[in-house]
Amino acid sequence: MAVYRSKGIVLRSIRYGEADRILDLYTRDAGLVSAIAKGIRRTRSRFGARLEPLSCVDFVAYHGRTLDTVTQAEVLRSFHGVREDLARFEAAAGMVGSVRALSGGDEADRRVFNLLYNGLDALERGDSGFDSVEAAFGLKLSMLAGYAPQLDDCLSCGFKLNEAPEPLYFAPNHGGVLCPECRTVTGDTFPMPPGTLDRLRILIEHPIRESLSENGPGEGVLRVVRAHVLAHAPGHSISGGVRISGSRRLA
Repeated sequence: MAVYRSKGIVLRSIRYGEADRILDLYTRDAGLVSAIAKGIRRTRSRFGARLEPLSCVDFVAYHGRTLDTVTQAEVLRSFHGVREDLARFEAAAGMVGSVRALSGGDEADRRVFNLLYNGLDALERGDSGFDSVEAAFGLKLSMLAGYAPQLDDCLSCGFKLNEAPEPLYFAPNHGGVLCPECRTVTGDTFPMPPGTLDRLRILIEHPIRESLSENGPGEGVLRVVRAHVLAHAPGHSISGGVRISGSRRLA
């Protein structure tokens, strides 16, 4: 029975049996981990409220065949302010959904852990701009997962998008943007409102905490990010359209 200690952010907590909870945590040292916290729902539980969703915890657990078992936990950061505000919580839920979609394996990536922590920190510290934080998080996570969206040249003809007339079109299943002339090359495109491409580039280039200074991500930005994440989640099948060059895999 191998015992280990790690830091993790609780992504999900589900009731199990009479007094237990099953937890999904994104950990610093082991990636996505599922574990059980026994007796956590009892009044005298030693865990108390230490394993609430979105909390960052230092925990001790031992490996099991299907689920690890958490034996100790201490809260490093509760992110209480995110859980208690609907707008913040909705943005955090979108971030958690992106992590589950793109980081479903057990390969640890401390960059993902740090990105999630910094994203939650930005949500808790900010007064507005929460949609921008979610959009920036999804873009940066996609890049860490190896699916950077193609935002420089048209996926089909290679035309410089800075010189292309608007509206431009996003093709989620192929990971990038098409110019107006090539929008019919694949059937899964949708138009991007004017200015969307520039906003996407700004969110990628700046630290996630600076995304709060944006006056909202702009109409269409969240749609682009969410569609891109969903299209590149493991198990998603590409259907219809002509296969063209996809998103760039980063080394």
